[in-house]
Parts: sequence; C-alpha cells; structure tokens
Amino acid sequence: MIFAFCYCIMWLITFLFYPTKVIGKKNLPKKKGYILSCNHYSNLDAIMLDTKLHKRINFLAKKELFEKKVPAFFLKKFGAIPIDREKPGIASFKQVVSVLHKNKIVGIFPEGTRNKNKEDDSLQSVKTGIITFASKAEVQIVPAVIYKRFKVWRRNYVIIGEPLNLLAEDPKRLSKEELEENTKRLTDAMNKLRADFDEKLKLKKAGNKKQIGKRQKKK
Repeated sequence: MIFAFCYCIMWLITFLFYPTKVIGKKNLPKKKGYILSCNHYSNLDAIMLDTKLHKRINFLAKKELFEKKVPAFFLKKFGAIPIDREKPGIASFKQVVSVLHKNKIVGIFPEGTRNKNKEDDSLQSVKTGIITFASKAEVQIVPAVIYKRFKVWRRNYVIIGEPLNLLAEDPKRLSKEELEENTKRLTDAMNKLRADFDEKLKLKKAGNKKQIGKRQKKK
C-alpha cells in the first residue's frame, strides 16, 4: 500500500516535470530476474528509472542511507538493498541472489558512486562487483545509460541495450581474468549505447539544418 501510494506520487511528479523518452525498452527481459546496470548522476536516478521504466527495481543502496529510521523505512518499502560499498558482506550477496531468483529486478550503479563532475557525463570506472552478483545468481545484465543528467522541463533520455550473458567456462566460478573481461564487456556495451545515441542525435541535427536550409532557399 505504501509503495503503491508513493509510486503514484513519484510517477506524477516525474511525468509533469521530467519528460523522458525510453529507448530500447523492448530489451528488458519479461519473465525472469535480471540486473539493470546504469550510470549514476544523482539520488533522483533510482526514482526516475523506477517510474520511467514502469518497473519495481530493487536498487543497491549504500548502508549509510539506512542509519536513520525514517529514510530506512521508505528505502525498505521500495525494496532497496543495503550494501557496504567498501566490503560487501555475504548477507548482501544472499539478499541480491534471493531477489533475483524470485524473478525480480535488481538495479546496480556499477560505478560505485555518483558522477559529480557536471562537466563530464561519461561513464566512470565500472567495478567488478556487478559481475560477481550476476555470476552468483546466474542472471543476465541489462546495460542502460542515462544520456544526460535529468533536468526539469527538458527532454531526457534513457537508453537500454540488449541483455549480456557472462562469458566464462563456468559462469558461477569466474577466474580473475574472466571477471575483468566481463567487466570490460559491460563497460564497452554501456559506452556504445551513449556513442551510438550521440551519433543519432548528430545526424538528426544535421538533417534538421539541411531541411531549414532548403526552406530558406525556397523563400
């Protein structure tokens, strides 16, 4: 009940103030659990992904956010999973695996922290932990990119790529090399989503300029 009420309020606010186009939503698996991997700019990101994808996503959240009773209460209602970013414990791993085995979605910001550099929207270094979670739970990782920091009354974009399967001799027991290689694959996939969309926007902009030029010549 609390989740449904809060979700409706958040959905209305994001609908009115943050117009967002989701590209590639068809890539989201429909009948099984998976990890959604996305870049991270602000505390608004988790709410935006929840409401714009119309999914209940169980995000990993730093344990410090659970230290006060009121925030902890709402975070738990929204399915947030506390984690020590420096030393993820066995309990966190078990909780993530349990959620995924119930065919639910776990959201992870694999950079480990927010990108606070407003002059640089590019992806920061991706941590290997997300690969370990996918390995233990035997699930796919869906790469996603928030194209630019969410802004009020501006067209925002979320781009979703095709699910990735881990490549390894035994996906449940990754070697150090396999862990690093799969982390690189995820990083490359997320960077490619941004690069491809950048190119698409450039072509669209060039096409619009061409059309304007033709109209001006006709006049």
